[in-house]
Amino acid sequence: MRRHTPISKNGSERGVVLPIALIMLVIISFAGLLAARNSATFEQFSNNMRTNQVARTSAEDALRQCERIARASVEDNAAFAAVVGRIEAGTVISADTEEAISDGIWNTRANWAEGAANLITVTPEFGDDVQSGAQLKEANYPTCIIQAMVNDRFLITARGLSNDAQVDDDSGLLTAGSEVWLQSILTPLVPTLSDKGGAQ
Repeated sequence: MRRHTPISKNGSERGVVLPIALIMLVIISFAGLLAARNSATFEQFSNNMRTNQVARTSAEDALRQCERIARASVEDNAAFAAVVGRIEAGTVISADTEEAISDGIWNTRANWAEGAANLITVTPEFGDDVQSGAQLKEANYPTCIIQAMVNDRFLITARGLSNDAQVDDDSGLLTAGSEVWLQSILTPLVPTLSDKGGAQ
């Protein structure tokens, strides 16, 4: 008696599971790589935002401190007497034009080098709750330059660096980290009205 081996109706579907599984594995791998890459990009973006914010806060601190120094120079306030003399290290900006302001001493890299006659370094104050790793290194303390202008005004330029900032000693250019520059024009004296009603 002959036995007949039954023929499977699904004979043409044999081996399909393995290729499908491999294709799914490749798709999942690409999805994982894409997610990891997006995560790294987001982390780098967050770090850049944080270092930029540290530099901005540092520059704002320097700007406010130098505004106080400029006011003290007009009011003969002894509290800032040690640094008031640095305002006179630069020539007076003789006009209110953009060209005159851009020719100020703030626009020369050598004037931002450590030890420059007109450079004011602001020492930040950190509370007890600020970890030492989050505090600015002394080399990255904020700095500012105050230059007298016509009409009893001052041009104040402040530079803030992030904690990881590195500046080239020769060129004075930033090579790593974040750098923020802020500038203001300060009129310390309150204008008063003349007999004719105009400002003096």
